[in-house]
Amino acid sequence: MVAAGIFLVFSFRQANPLRTDLTALLPLEQQDPARQKANDLISRSLAKRFIVLISHKDRAQARARAAELAKALEETKLVRPIGDDFSPDQFRKLGTLYFAHRAGLLSPGDRDALLADQGQDLAERAMAQIVGPGAIADARLLKADPFLLLPSFLLNLPFPATKLALDEGMLALRDENGTHILLSANLLADPFDLTVQQTIVSTFNRYEAALDRLDPPSIRRLGAVFFAEAGAHKAIDESSWLAGFSLAGTILLILVAFRGLRPLFLNLLVIAAGVVCGLSACLLVFAQVHVAVLLFGISLIGVAADYGFYYTATIFAAEDKTPEQRLKEILPGLSMALLIAVLGYGALAIAPFPGLRQIAIFSAVGLVSAYITTVLWLPLADRRKRPAHAAQTLRFITGLSRLWTDRRWRVLRLGFCGVLVVIVAAGLGRISFDDDLRKLQPLDASLIADQSAITAVTGLNLTTQYLLVEAASDERALQLEEQIAPMLGQWQKSGLIKTAQSPAAYVPSLARQAENQRLQREKLIEPFRAELLEAIGLQAGDLNPAPDEKLALATALESRAIPFLNELVLEPGLHVVTLQGVTSPERIRQEIAGMAGIKFVDPTADLSALLGLYRFRALVLLACSLGVISLLAAWRYGSSGAARALAPSFVALLVVPCALGLLGYAFTFFNAMAMVLLLSFTMDYSVFCAEGKAESRPITLLAVWLAALATILSFGVLGFSSTPVVASFGLTVLLGVALAGLLAPIAAPALKEPGGS
Repeated sequence: MVAAGIFLVFSFRQANPLRTDLTALLPLEQQDPARQKANDLISRSLAKRFIVLISHKDRAQARARAAELAKALEETKLVRPIGDDFSPDQFRKLGTLYFAHRAGLLSPGDRDALLADQGQDLAERAMAQIVGPGAIADARLLKADPFLLLPSFLLNLPFPATKLALDEGMLALRDENGTHILLSANLLADPFDLTVQQTIVSTFNRYEAALDRLDPPSIRRLGAVFFAEAGAHKAIDESSWLAGFSLAGTILLILVAFRGLRPLFLNLLVIAAGVVCGLSACLLVFAQVHVAVLLFGISLIGVAADYGFYYTATIFAAEDKTPEQRLKEILPGLSMALLIAVLGYGALAIAPFPGLRQIAIFSAVGLVSAYITTVLWLPLADRRKRPAHAAQTLRFITGLSRLWTDRRWRVLRLGFCGVLVVIVAAGLGRISFDDDLRKLQPLDASLIADQSAITAVTGLNLTTQYLLVEAASDERALQLEEQIAPMLGQWQKSGLIKTAQSPAAYVPSLARQAENQRLQREKLIEPFRAELLEAIGLQAGDLNPAPDEKLALATALESRAIPFLNELVLEPGLHVVTLQGVTSPERIRQEIAGMAGIKFVDPTADLSALLGLYRFRALVLLACSLGVISLLAAWRYGSSGAARALAPSFVALLVVPCALGLLGYAFTFFNAMAMVLLLSFTMDYSVFCAEGKAESRPITLLAVWLAALATILSFGVLGFSSTPVVASFGLTVLLGVALAGLLAPIAAPALKEPGGS
């Protein structure tokens, strides 16, 4: 335990091991490696990006405030220089790259015109642009590109749809409310690192605090780093007060039950061993821990206390036995309970969820540590005699236990069973399933308001839906994108999407560029160039013809001259076509069905579907766990004893989903995993009742009910979390443990008492 504590201190001093990326808790898509790789790369790229909208009625004020914020962010050394993508140098690089390879570049409209033998229209358009009002061509451009095909290509590049325009190096928009400046930034570090989040957010806070309070600009922000910081802040705050409440409740429970400081010390020792060793093991295996795991990990406070309760409850025994003798009597039950609990957490480790694996390691190692502490240390530290209130407490426990044995309470028992039957009958039809990923964690309301405001002002539609193009090479991938380009155009016209961006729209395939050169030569240059040159007063010898060199995708990527291109090409042969403003994902799936190498990816919907799949698998896992535990119980207690031991758990597992349905809660994957844990918790109580001797049954029930109350205190407080997945998990265990705790006496061998039934 000392070594684990030293390791914890070292881990937190070396670097903050807490992480806040919620998707890191979720399963990997193992059936489609390309899709998983694309999701990882895109989500990583999007997570590092954030935008800020500065608005002020005065243009100069808006620009000045934006420049100040950009400088403050850059000084953190965590942000790439802001505005690089829209700097004059960037546009010069873009123009230079395309100009050198202009021979094979055609806008979609110009290409369609040449395919339709409408070269005359392009020649007339060029003439109008050269000699008409507002002429856009200079002599050098005309000599290099007399038909002005390159400007047409540049104007038709599919940059993201937005109302913003470049204003002296800044993306800006002016409307009746003033001037809006958009800062687009990219982090150089992990946005889910707590230190990075705190640095960025504190920079914003200092900036806003220094603003003119009489005439401040409006500041809106959007990005994963802000949502993650808000979520982490809430999770850490919640884990602090939930853990404090759980610990305080457990301490109060121990003091009320045992009325002494030594039992409190013994139980706190067990709890500390479980938490410290569990967290250390988690960091040793994973090197980091998600803050949500801390929320679930606080449940170990109550569960680890079970072993301490089972031991310290033996001080109520009337016999004058040594601590070692008392431990020997309960050791089989302790060991059996640990085995079943570890089986339950082992089921969590099987699930392909990184977060659940962290919880499994945290809890399993924590419980084993609590068990070892109970067995090795508690007898050495325990020198307390039987407390004075022991007889009174045991009489009270005996009275409660008679609710399940005394004939006088038969009507009450039947009534209680009737209520359970009604809950099951009414709730079965109300059970609903909802695995929507967006409901896992509520987003900060102020940040949601900022997102809505930014979208309304700028027209930016920030989505993560895309087409994944997979081919043997970049050239083949570009050709596939060119094949679906007409379909994308139809989707835009019909309103199915707002815009689309594909690598081929920026860099045509080599085959397409060769065809473009042929079309220009045959349909435009040969029939119309001489006439155009004569009209504008140029000779063929004056021209600076475009070189035949084609623009390779690798060249464009290496130049980094084309914004967004490097984000669309994930690796050779694996490209992304981003879709903005998708109105019907299902229709898109239908239209691309059967297309080789083309897949529609909606990460949120895909993960939600995956959660649904693993919810089903979790229930199968629950059935398998129940089967294994049933075999263990039958081996240990015989068929009738196993039936008694399984009854509390079985009833709890049946009633809880129905009760959740009646309360209006949807059943999710995390409810299913809570049910797996619930089985191990409730079997813990049954095992001790089944293992306890008849003469010590009140002591056994005291330990069981104290353990159940401690678990309710630890898991029950999770039901008050503002994070739906945590609250739902906690409520599932709370209801199940409460019910199984009430039914625990059923698991004990029947007693033949006067008046019993």
